[in-house]
Amino acid sequence: MRYLILIAAFAAAAAAGPHFGGRVGYYTGNEPRTGGDASNAIFGGQFVFPIMSIVSLEFSAGYIGTETDITLQDYLINYIEEEQGIDIDEDSLLQYLEDEWGWEAPEEQEFLQSYTATYHDLDLGATLKVDLPVGSLPVTPYVGGGAGAHFIVSDADLLIQYVQEQTGQGAPLDVYDKVHPEIHGVAGAEFQPPMLPLSFFAEYKYARTLGDDPGTGSIGTVYGGVNLGF
Repeated sequence: MRYLILIAAFAAAAAAGPHFGGRVGYYTGNEPRTGGDASNAIFGGQFVFPIMSIVSLEFSAGYIGTETDITLQDYLINYIEEEQGIDIDEDSLLQYLEDEWGWEAPEEQEFLQSYTATYHDLDLGATLKVDLPVGSLPVTPYVGGGAGAHFIVSDADLLIQYVQEQTGQGAPLDVYDKVHPEIHGVAGAEFQPPMLPLSFFAEYKYARTLGDDPGTGSIGTVYGGVNLGF
């Protein structure tokens, strides 16, 4: 009997077929290169493959791009705190650069010059979702979890190269990692209009990047989107 139930569940999933669609939402997180707020709109898409009648596997992608204004002084303070674990402020930064990196600080005008850094985050992930049926209503809540990675690039990395040139490669500088593995959980609800091959969903996703290197930390995203059935 148990095997018959499983066969029926897989058959129902196969009949439902895969879905694909797009999403838009709002991303809340920090820019690890500058320490600034990177919250902004996020856009993406997804493919959903039913496994059983209430279980599906989703592959998704999202992209966010923001701009942050930062001075070389603020960038170095954030870098030293994040990469080397040393608390430092504006008053002690100049002496630290000379004593530890052998770099006589640049002219004040250059040190306080504002740079516009463009931040890019491509989020790729896989999520196993489980529906929570609520009777005959066309709205179905669901929960899920999975893993993925954030591919991060920032123009602020060019400031590291500038400092390396000024110190003759003598400073202990490491370029930030650009790939940040993450785990995540989701909760949402899907609305399926009767007799239509599409559905609408709203979802909250909480992600946590892994590793000891400076990353994006906790990332919260609220999505809304649509899926089309084959």
